[in-house]
Amino acid sequence: MVTITDAAVAALNDVLEEQNKKDHYLRVFIAGIGCSGPSFGLALEDKVNETDKTTEVGATKVIYDVELEKTVENLVIDYIDNEMGTGFVIEDPTAEPCGGGCAGCH
Repeated sequence: MVTITDAAVAALNDVLEEQNKKDHYLRVFIAGIGCSGPSFGLALEDKVNETDKTTEVGATKVIYDVELEKTVENLVIDYIDNEMGTGFVIEDPTAEPCGGGCAGCH
């Protein structure tokens, strides 16, 4: 369900070390729903809830609510550093946009 690129793992490890949170999980969650489907967010958490699923991608511990798994087939977490900016990017490669732009979705 969740794939994390090598670049994202390296960047996450840097963040965990900088914030002294090496024992924390990376939570993936749905931050909102827009014209092109759900948008996703990331957070660092130190506990797992009853409704969470956990997985490890290498040494990276990932948690997400079981409802996320019902909504999304596959997620890819990457870290970009280019002329457009730097940061984590979360994509669902199987998502299909509505095709009408935001005006076409209403």
